[in-house]
Amino acid sequence: MILTERQEGSITIEFVYSPFFEMICSLHVLTKPEHHLGHLNWAEEMLAKLPQPLHEDILYFGMNFSEWLGVMGFSFSFDHSINDLNITAVIDEMAKMPAHQFMEILTNGNQEPPLDAQAVEPLRSRLTACLKAYYFQFFEKELRYIEPLLIRILKRQAFEYDRIGMKAYLKTLHNRIDVIADDLIFYKYRTFTVDINKIQKLSIRISSFVDPHLLIDISDTSHIKLTFRAQLQEAVQVVPEDLFKTTKALGDKTRLKILRAIRQKQCSTQSLAKELQLTEACISKHLQILHEAELLHKQRKGNYVYYLLNQMLLEHLPQNIYQYLDG
Repeated sequence: MILTERQEGSITIEFVYSPFFEMICSLHVLTKPEHHLGHLNWAEEMLAKLPQPLHEDILYFGMNFSEWLGVMGFSFSFDHSINDLNITAVIDEMAKMPAHQFMEILTNGNQEPPLDAQAVEPLRSRLTACLKAYYFQFFEKELRYIEPLLIRILKRQAFEYDRIGMKAYLKTLHNRIDVIADDLIFYKYRTFTVDINKIQKLSIRISSFVDPHLLIDISDTSHIKLTFRAQLQEAVQVVPEDLFKTTKALGDKTRLKILRAIRQKQCSTQSLAKELQLTEACISKHLQILHEAELLHKQRKGNYVYYLLNQMLLEHLPQNIYQYLDG
């Protein structure tokens, strides 16, 4: 639903509210509540209500499809005549679209290996059933309360845009967004830069669940999608357990040396002990801590267990730290 539009030169700025997008953001929170301190109490209460099969489905799609970010893509795959209706209209469109298109959106274009149409249908049926059960049994009540608030807040954002202008407004959306000259800059696990002169459309979405994430879609640099974080609840003052484990595991000189060695090549306990001139028992203890913190993967080859670096976790560590500090 486009609430209002603005024009800045050749750029169209639209302020968009989507109930489906908001529901998927809430499912993203339920996958890893500890990363959303403003909704930690809400998540605990909601998870306590969910029947076990529905909870398992929510975790399944969260763990296998980018913490529901893949499903989030469906909210931008249909024109506004669909999104303007209701959540069930979007789900019904998901059920009708071609199998290859469905998987392309669900996997963010990273489907490996491609599934044939017959293999897609059970997955699609499970997803649509999960979404309908969650919506009708639980989220519909949530939406009655938050929807009017979100619409009012987004309309106020449009007035704020009018007051300070596009470049100044974009910097207010998140403290990890900056505008320098004609460059729109996003600081995530790495720095992304978009030339403002190449943008044709800016969509400003709203969610009360996405905080503290910097949620952006810059896959098409002519149409940038950003999200305003509506804070309807106060954050709980706790540290996410996985972030604590990771930073604690890194706080040791020997473990840092182990990570450095493994980054260069996969290593076994025996090879690390020889390289670092330490006992196998000492190395084994440190490897266990690093593995429990998910900084390492194990791979058995014959009689030996080799360790590999979890590159993705390390690359996203700055982003995870920023998200905690932002919250």
